[in-house]
Amino acid sequence: MGRIIIGVSIVFCLLMGQVILAMGADSTAVSCYVGNPDNNQLIGDVEVFNISSAVARCNMMYMDCNGNCTACYISENGSQSCIDSTGRQYTRQ
Repeated sequence: MGRIIIGVSIVFCLLMGQVILAMGADSTAVSCYVGNPDNNQLIGDVEVFNISSAVARCNMMYMDCNGNCTACYISENGSQSCIDSTGRQYTRQ
């Protein structure tokens, strides 16, 4: 029983460390659109710590996308970059 408690305590400490690291990381604001953002169907915004997870986060947060969210964000050069549900990344004009 003691080993189980120690094991659970170690896992808990490791998980808490990951949460603290994530809290200190820079996040990116992402706008979530249903389908093509040119159709102006903005559904909401999310914050992500890794831009590669933006589409999944949008789809998870907004069920109205039906798995077809496109995530757009302002890139470092000031242009609006988007990632569609297939993973294609492009600059929005």
